[in-house]
Amino acid sequence: MLDMIWMLLLAGVTIGIVVAVVVAISQGVKYFNGGNRVSNNVHRVVDSNGTTSNIEGRDSNSVGAVSRGGSMKWTSGLGFKIVIIFVLGFLMLIPTTFISEIVRDRVGYQRDAVESVVEPIGGELYLSGVLLAIPYTTRVYSEENNVTTYANHYTYISPESYMVEGDVETSILNRGIFKIPTFSSDMKLSGNFEKFVSSKEGDVGFVAYDMSKAFLVVGTGSKKGFRKVPIIKIGNTVLKNNEAPLARDITVFSNSFIYKLPQKYLENGFKFDASVAIQGANAINIRPLNSQNIFSLSSKWSDPSFLGGWIPSSRDVTDEGFKVIWEIPGFNTSFPKVWDTEGRSYNQFSQSDYITTDFLLLSDNYKKTVKSIKYALLFIFIPFFALFLSELRNKKPLHFIQYCLVGFANVIFFLLLLSISEHLSFNFSYLISAIMVTSIVSVYAGFITNARNVGIGIAIVQLLSYIFLFGILQLTDYALVVGSFGLFMIIAAAMYITRNVNWFNTISKEDN
Repeated sequence: MLDMIWMLLLAGVTIGIVVAVVVAISQGVKYFNGGNRVSNNVHRVVDSNGTTSNIEGRDSNSVGAVSRGGSMKWTSGLGFKIVIIFVLGFLMLIPTTFISEIVRDRVGYQRDAVESVVEPIGGELYLSGVLLAIPYTTRVYSEENNVTTYANHYTYISPESYMVEGDVETSILNRGIFKIPTFSSDMKLSGNFEKFVSSKEGDVGFVAYDMSKAFLVVGTGSKKGFRKVPIIKIGNTVLKNNEAPLARDITVFSNSFIYKLPQKYLENGFKFDASVAIQGANAINIRPLNSQNIFSLSSKWSDPSFLGGWIPSSRDVTDEGFKVIWEIPGFNTSFPKVWDTEGRSYNQFSQSDYITTDFLLLSDNYKKTVKSIKYALLFIFIPFFALFLSELRNKKPLHFIQYCLVGFANVIFFLLLLSISEHLSFNFSYLISAIMVTSIVSVYAGFITNARNVGIGIAIVQLLSYIFLFGILQLTDYALVVGSFGLFMIIAAAMYITRNVNWFNTISKEDN
């Protein structure tokens, strides 16, 4: 609905720009078709040898040109000015590349500032899952050396069901001029494992499982994202956290919490419940297992983004917050149900193996500034075009330096937008920058042309152009088509109005 409103508004603004350009071009056409009429008088010209000749269809200026040997002062004519204006317009794009580089530097500075805040609390949170680990022993006999060696391995098992539920509290931390969204939550994890049945009996080299040393493993990216050690219960029994020296052998996750599991639970199957106190910044990432996965998150944060390898089954996002649920079957994940450390390792995962809840700050002024710079050519050539037409209409030539000053003023708009938006909202910064540049350009244009209506006309054209760009920045899916359509209408109007203009004759009259 919002995109449709902006499309209707941009359609009106586009029509306004076209009307303004049409009026400006019409004034120029009056000059082209009505000024400097060629007379049919016969002029007597005496050349340097004393020979007299008659020249018809020339005005006095043309006769003067012929009497000077027919030379044309191209560098003082209209054609040369048109070429120089185009060259100046494209040269004005060079400063915009410097501004783009400044934006990249500011993005890097922002990244460093954010990193200094999020590093102590773990950054983005990664919950990598809960697995059952059962050690077993294998035997290898070497006939060459007549030696038997034994090795220890683990079998990892995914739960039958895996559920994560949490209500996330958010807050904003400031580092200089930058704002970083942080969060904390007391999440609930639960799941169940069936009775363990060995499938390795009879395998070559297999000795036995040591079920007395089975463990539950809770995987994570960084332990800084946990405010305390997770508490895991089976019924009323609280499992004991047991880290070293087992942590060196459990490599299925980059970091993990390990819990000793009594053997009786393996023999009968069990259901576990875990309380996990988390903290972090920017995003929560949860990895589904080869189980029936159900993840439910809620928060008062009103601007989330849901990314990763699976879309939510249901979502409800309002100004008061959001609630989202994922239901992911195990066969859609990259985890097997059961695997051994003798075979493939499953400790390397990509971002698409997670579901991600991103806590966005929608006032991303850097991305919008970069997007607006892409339309810099529009804001350089439209004022140039308006000045050029006013120059033709008023028959008062403007110096190239004056064109340069107007061009630089419009380039400075993007630098103003970048700097102000670091302290104020992007929309308000855009309004301030547009008013500042439009005011100075329109007042300057009025003075250098000695015509108040020229200043007013340029002010209207520039304001309409800024409104047009602002509308494009607000659109997402329709930005390209609306921008292309608007530019097409302006070019089409210019071509239609000037379709009967004899540019060669016009240039010749100015050059003679």
